[in-house]
This record gives sequence, structure tokens and C-alpha cells, in this order.
Amino acid sequence: MIAKKPLDEIKTEDAKKTIIEMHNKFGKTISVNGCFGSSDIGQMTGFIAREIVKRIPNAFMRCPLALYPEIEGPTQVLLYDDYNVVIDGCKARCLKKTFEKAGIKVDLSYALDEDFGLTKSAGPDFDEEKMKEIAEKIIKDIEEKILKK
Repeated sequence: MIAKKPLDEIKTEDAKKTIIEMHNKFGKTISVNGCFGSSDIGQMTGFIAREIVKRIPNAFMRCPLALYPEIEGPTQVLLYDDYNVVIDGCKARCLKKTFEKAGIKVDLSYALDEDFGLTKSAGPDFDEEKMKEIAEKIIKDIEEKILKK
């Protein structure tokens, strides 16, 4: 489990500044992350996350790749978010498992194949209209299940 450090112990000034400024501005923040896997639907997850953060002012894409204590910086920002939304491409749910292994609570989790009926194919190209449609559904979930709390 990865523990949140006290702000004065965070070495990366940019991370500390982001945490303070975003919580002062919004009160509560939402981390929205996609797996950006190698398949078409894995790639789609990152673009869905981007659509979400463009629409929800207190939602931010974070760097889940830096979740381990040896890596100082972006992980500290993610640990301070009040809510976490995870979008995996497939039913393996690698990103969700990574969050859980790190001890980070996942408030909303999606796998594009299981939850939205998409089929995984090799390559980076995906249906952009479908991506926007899924982003809208997840935005509605965030509004109903997180923002109305």
C-alpha cells in the first residue's frame, strides 16, 4: 500500500503546488485515468478520459505509472484526489488492479469490452463517435454518483 505523504514531505514542488491549488480552487478533485493499452479499445480509454476532463472542471488526468514510492512526483498528486475513475480497455482491468494493489480506492471502474460491448482489436484506431458516446455515459455517472454527493 502506498501512503499519502504530508504535504511538507513532498519533494517535487510542482506536485505540491498542484495539490494545494486544485484543492483550494475546487475543494474535491477527481482523478480520471485510462489504461492506454495497446489495442484499439485500450487506446480509446485515454481519449475518453481526456473528453471527461475537458467537461468536468475538477476532474484531472493523472500519472498512474508513477504509483510506487521510489518515484517521487506525479504519484503524490493522484494520491490526494478525493475520487478515482478508472477506464480499462478490456476485462483484464489492469489499471484498476494497479490502483487496488497500491491501496487506492476506485470509485468508478469501467472495462470497455464488458461494460460497453466493444470488441478488442490490434492497433491504435478506434471509432471516435463511439468514444464520445461512452465518454458521455461516464460523465453522467460521475455527475450522478460523485458530484451529487
